[in-house]
Amino acid sequence: MRPLYLIIIAVVLILLAWFGWWSFGRTPEQQVLARQMAFIAALEDRDWSEVKGMLTDDYMDDYGHDRNSAVDDAQTALGSFLTLTVKPEVVFQQILPDLAMLKVKIQMEGKGLGASDYVVGYVNNLTQPWFFHWHKKGRWPWDWKIVQIHNDELRIP
Repeated sequence: MRPLYLIIIAVVLILLAWFGWWSFGRTPEQQVLARQMAFIAALEDRDWSEVKGMLTDDYMDDYGHDRNSAVDDAQTALGSFLTLTVKPEVVFQQILPDLAMLKVKIQMEGKGLGASDYVVGYVNNLTQPWFFHWHKKGRWPWDWKIVQIHNDELRIP
């Protein structure tokens, strides 16, 4: 019985050490890139509450979106997909302790109803990268939030 307790204690200590490293040992670059991938995964899953939670309360973009309308329009554009894969490629990054800007080329694959084929074709034909402006709003690695998303070629009717 005693070896079982030692194994449990060892596992707990390993998990605590891993959580400590994950929370405080990663660089701002690692934190932002992890959050960027989590954002892409939330889009692929069409997890709109997660997407909304990754945008700052004061989110504002050049298209006139605030946090709620950005998520509503994303839901309209991506909601009809049955399958969706977003392939991001970070082409530029500038990361400071509490601010970051990523330029990301995005390609999409997916099948769905309605305008899904149009959305895939439109996004895949954009030649300019997407700009993701991140701000760290707290001390935890998951406190990185998106302040603005922009693409110079994107035209929203």
